Amino acid sequence: MRIISAITLCFILVATPVFSQQERHVEYPTYFTHANGLSIAYQDFGTADKGTILLVMGLGAQLIAWNDDFVQRLVDAGYRVIRFDNRDVGWSEKLYEESTPGIITGIRFKLGMSLGAPYKLDDMAGDAIGLLDALNIQEAHVVGASMGGMIAQIMAARYPNRVQSLTSIMSSSGAAHLPQGTVTINMPTGDQTREQSINATVDLVSQFGGSIGELDREVLFKRIARYYDRSHYAPGGARQFWAILDSGDRVELLKSIKQPTLVMHGIEDTLVPFSHGEHTAEMVQGSKLVALENMGHSLDEASIPTMVAEIVAIAEQAQ
Repeated sequence: MRIISAITLCFILVATPVFSQQERHVEYPTYFTHANGLSIAYQDFGTADKGTILLVMGLGAQLIAWNDDFVQRLVDAGYRVIRFDNRDVGWSEKLYEESTPGIITGIRFKLGMSLGAPYKLDDMAGDAIGLLDALNIQEAHVVGASMGGMIAQIMAARYPNRVQSLTSIMSSSGAAHLPQGTVTINMPTGDQTREQSINATVDLVSQFGGSIGELDREVLFKRIARYYDRSHYAPGGARQFWAILDSGDRVELLKSIKQPTLVMHGIEDTLVPFSHGEHTAEMVQGSKLVALENMGHSLDEASIPTMVAEIVAIAEQAQ
């Protein structure tokens, strides 16, 4: 159990946003609703003058990993923007009674066997659709980062009438031939204190490439401490990782997507290499690939204007 769980811990906060050295956080109201049989925490911004954008976050990461400036720029462009905590993380419902992956899970994965995860990415896509249902939103532009990109891909393929456009950021098709990243993962042993856990995450995300590696360590520590203090629940991240492993690739699903699709990926991503974004774009006919300079596996402040402009453009294409 420790091996797989430790690996998962190292993926937590894969979408840690990179912004200026000065820390400025506004804590926005958080609401709760039932979606797909679970309590889901979400935040709601703006009015749907031009439509609604649903933001789907990555493995182990919380809704606040979506940069506030990123959200506000989309609001300023005329969109209602919703960000939410996936199941098992943040303030959304935790599946406390479910197990976490262990050694046997790793063996079964290497043998190509079913892993018996308590839920899969399709279930998480159902959560997002359920959230739209609960909010009486018939259709939305869906933007996903990392694992959130995988969920968004499934949403576009499985629920084509609910997804107007798809944006997949620093994500993957999951194809087996794609290269692994070069991030060094150090296995924690035993229980960690708050400071030890935050420092371990700092050590990890500092390797994610691009501008995040240039941040002052103290600044990055404070930022990650905000996530830890909002909600620290490692088993949830472990189960999400299990869901990814047990869900297979999305190659055939991607080929079926007909909505306007945007794929954005940092050229310097060391966790999910740029070739993963290239392959995702290749699989979706007519999609647009945007390579982001000096961006690793993070939402880089310098790239936000480009990302927002591209998201708005693909959303307008879907009108």
